[in-house]
Amino acid sequence: MQIKIDHIAKIEGHAGFTAEIADGKIEKARLDVMEGARLLEGILRDRSIYEVSQITSRICGVCPVVHNLTSLKALEKALDIEISDETLLLRKLMMMGQIINSHALHLFFFSLSDFFGIQDDLTLIKKYPDRTKDALAVREFGNRIIEVIGGRSIHPLTPTIGGFLKLPDRKKLGYLFEDSNRILAAAQNLANLFIKLDYPMFIRSSPYISLHHPKEYAIYEGLVRTPTERKESVGDFLKIVNEYQISKSAVKRSQYQNKPFMVGAISRLNHNHTQLRARAKKLLKLSKINLPSFNPFHNILAQAVEIVHCLEESQNLLKIYLRQSLTQANNHNYENLVQASLKRIKTTTKGVAAIEAPRGTLYYFYEIGGDGRIKNCNIITPTSQNLARLEEDLKEYLPSLLGTKNVCKSDCQDKIKMLVRAYDPCLTCATH
Repeated sequence: MQIKIDHIAKIEGHAGFTAEIADGKIEKARLDVMEGARLLEGILRDRSIYEVSQITSRICGVCPVVHNLTSLKALEKALDIEISDETLLLRKLMMMGQIINSHALHLFFFSLSDFFGIQDDLTLIKKYPDRTKDALAVREFGNRIIEVIGGRSIHPLTPTIGGFLKLPDRKKLGYLFEDSNRILAAAQNLANLFIKLDYPMFIRSSPYISLHHPKEYAIYEGLVRTPTERKESVGDFLKIVNEYQISKSAVKRSQYQNKPFMVGAISRLNHNHTQLRARAKKLLKLSKINLPSFNPFHNILAQAVEIVHCLEESQNLLKIYLRQSLTQANNHNYENLVQASLKRIKTTTKGVAAIEAPRGTLYYFYEIGGDGRIKNCNIITPTSQNLARLEEDLKEYLPSLLGTKNVCKSDCQDKIKMLVRAYDPCLTCATH
């Protein structure tokens, strides 16, 4: 018996699904990625350090900010350049906008219809007209944060090595702060909807990995926290992770200690839920889920909680920026800093960095020559890390669907699609 889905809609990129079943046993369950190899890592080699971060932001149209900033962060690590407090604060704000924007899209327009068997967005909008307005308002707010700081909402222009080419308009940031309570209320409306949904019961123990920071809910900074509670530096963790490629696939997969693992919102919540902001923490308590959760469907719920947290954190960061007189030490002399760092390079220098993207931890590695050009690079995206775990989940989830009485083939396919969408995969990132 074969179950084949030619196209799974409402994910970023193109994929299908194939399962081979013999004598009631799942012989194969594979996500068929239909994206062509883009070879971005090869394109980056021999490029100037001044242009690579603009190129990497083109890896994805949904999460360009995190690619841009993680690239810059890795370059700065290699060049031993420290950024100012103002630069750090503005980058954290951009990441809040990135996660708010992406989560709002995935939650309402990609995942919600799965819980009601709704096949088109028009029906969903008619069912939830007020929540539709909330989702659009929340997503637009995330875009506005990115646009004010980064120069535009997609593929930001202003971030550069060491700082920003142009600082944001304080008045526009003030307008965002004034509007933040309205948007926070809209985000809470969305989260309240998602904590009341009936999530499929599917438990499968597997490693969860994310960044962790002792003083904040880790997004921009932190060590890598593993299921054993070990906290590894980004460089040490990348020595352990094993990337591999299967035949006829343009997407690499990843293993930790020879096991598939999961990254993303539920991983962050499992490790860092005690550091959530007050309203997000209250929503998590109302959801009554037990953490750590080993149900991948709870990744959807975790995103709903994170949206509220990120809006609360945005308010806090905006308040700090608008009330304090910060100095951007690296803003005006970043060119001199870069040139001084390049002169110190005898052969090559290396840098690694990680930031939590909406879908999980994103890793960048650069090796730079004294001529200021990239000699080697490696990018490990969240979906590349999640893919092996997702396929293992599908293998275990499918028998429970086939064993259900009166289940029809279309119902089975719908549940498979729902599980895939719960991971919020980004296949354009994965085929970089």
